[in-house]
Amino acid sequence: MKKAVILLATVFAVSLAVEAQPKIRTIKDAYIFGQSCRTAKKQGSVLSLTTGIAYSLEMAITETSPRDIDILLFFGKVRGAKVNSFNISALDNPNVDINWEKEGGTTPFCKFEGPSSDPNGRMALKNWTIRNATKLQRVEDEIDFNKVTPEEIAALEVDEYYNVAEIKAGDIIKFETASGKKGLIIIKKISDDPEVLAKDPARAGREAYQRIDLDIKIQR
Repeated sequence: MKKAVILLATVFAVSLAVEAQPKIRTIKDAYIFGQSCRTAKKQGSVLSLTTGIAYSLEMAITETSPRDIDILLFFGKVRGAKVNSFNISALDNPNVDINWEKEGGTTPFCKFEGPSSDPNGRMALKNWTIRNATKLQRVEDEIDFNKVTPEEIAALEVDEYYNVAEIKAGDIIKFETASGKKGLIIIKKISDDPEVLAKDPARAGREAYQRIDLDIKIQR
């Protein structure tokens, strides 16, 4: 009887240790579009890192919640940059006093208006009740995205940056969400989308209409 109790206690302790180990979720084949698709039903320019789902600004209000949205994709010049480039940004930047004026405002935030029928209404980014300040930073050290461990994810240190510029295929970005979940994004490719080109072939190669394909690893 005593041996049985000890055995059960050992098994229970081992199971607790296994449950206590950090876990990560891998999301494959996610994508996000440039800001000119910010109001398109199927080509969203804001994305949830916990689900890998992209939304238009309208869908972020009607089909989920701004609370679930972690990043946006913008093509242009952010904070005095000299060249246009793809930027992955948080929905808010506590280091910046955001000017929401469409002309001369703070990019990328001022560029994310609601639908053209109501650009400054409840679906505009500036009127979201919650704008998550997701910390974002390009990984400069060697790291194998596919083999990264939960412990390595948990040990990531992400500085107080909220925008990564000059995004290109092969980049790895580390992040920490407003809720404290850490993870990695790998940029797989940047390309035109067949559905966009089918509507307007003249948009071929226009970055604000292109999409970025990516994979995500995030703490559970």
